[in-house]
Amino acid sequence: MPPTATLEDIKAYQEQVEKNKIIPDSLPPCPICKVESIFFKLHGYRDRRFLIIVEMIIETVFSSLVRFKCPGCNKTFTWYPDFAIPHKHYTRQSAMGFAGTYVGSDDMEYERAVMVDRSAPAYPKSEDSGKSLAPSTVHRWVSALGSFVETAQKALELILQENPASTLCRALAMLRVNPKKYRSQAREEILLNCSKLILIEDSFQSAFRCSVFTNLARSCAFT
Repeated sequence: MPPTATLEDIKAYQEQVEKNKIIPDSLPPCPICKVESIFFKLHGYRDRRFLIIVEMIIETVFSSLVRFKCPGCNKTFTWYPDFAIPHKHYTRQSAMGFAGTYVGSDDMEYERAVMVDRSAPAYPKSEDSGKSLAPSTVHRWVSALGSFVETAQKALELILQENPASTLCRALAMLRVNPKKYRSQAREEILLNCSKLILIEDSFQSAFRCSVFTNLARSCAFT
């Protein structure tokens, strides 16, 4: 089955929102006036459309993102649940899963990376003319995940603190990108950073039984 958050995941998060259990302490301090996030005030809610994959069909689920405001300068911040990535409608599990398929093989192409058992997840015909998950979407996911450099570095530091004997650094140093997959040094770096994040995520989950996106990515402001 394709990687995805589940309807139950989103419903459980929405229940926390409705019970006012989302607190801002995992957000970074305000970058403008340096007020710590524990002092942020609830500012409101923003509806977000999430796309999950159910039996190869792309389903739409709506949930609320909580907004907080810094009392020092009135800058606002969005609190993202661990299945969400800023500016992406598909869930984090789908983004990392399909992006991992692409960067995990030297000869993988975006057109094949979207395939699951010889077909791509598709939208219901009644919603989007039966269109399928596009290869360009995986390209954008790789770009987004490859930009989370600080998050990956902080996660690596925590893994090494937990297990100083870890061979993860050696595995990261051995990662290479097939030259056929990029045309510029900047794209090579993005692909390499994406590969590193996915490898670090696996080790982080093994060490701490949670994703780097549970709290760590929020604390790094998704950088």
